[in-house]
Amino acid sequence: MLEGALSLIISAEVERANLEAQKKADSYYTVNVPVSSYKYNITYDVSYRGDVKADKAEFAKLVDEILNDERGWKRAGVKFTRVESGGRLHMVLASGAEVRAAAPYDNGCSALLSCTVKPYVLINDDRWLYATDSYNELGVSLLSYRQMVVNHEVGHFLGHGHISQCETAAGPAPIMLQQSTGLRGCTPNSWPLPSELWVKGI
Repeated sequence: MLEGALSLIISAEVERANLEAQKKADSYYTVNVPVSSYKYNITYDVSYRGDVKADKAEFAKLVDEILNDERGWKRAGVKFTRVESGGRLHMVLASGAEVRAAAPYDNGCSALLSCTVKPYVLINDDRWLYATDSYNELGVSLLSYRQMVVNHEVGHFLGHGHISQCETAAGPAPIMLQQSTGLRGCTPNSWPLPSELWVKGI
């Protein structure tokens, strides 16, 4: 009986700790004030390059959901509107070879990852389907990876460079940290942090 009671107490404490951790994480990207006006209205289109294996309709749907999520770049005053063609931003699901071909020289893109060459955001088909080994080892969902990679690459389109470390020890990774290749002591995060809510050069 004592063991059962002790087990219940431990379970309750673990649950309480998990809830507190979730609240802390959510506070980084909770929208406290709804966006009522936008500084930037960016049209985007969706296309595909190379031999892509992912579901194209699912890709387009998820991109739209991610770009219009209240936790995302909307908090920086950016509104994204999909158009059939001719958008300011081109969201492209591409094979690795096509990603690599987009910028093959000094600031080249890798066939292994996603890449932004304005006005193109190229999401690597393999990463979209399977994420990366370092990310998967953390037990993070594929959806979270997809949210992260879209927000990261669109961040480049909005004028952001890479960030190399957490803001706080073991805190959420900045969206502009290269989470696909390692967390550098941060915890996984799919959305821009408050300090990243700015736009430059679009």
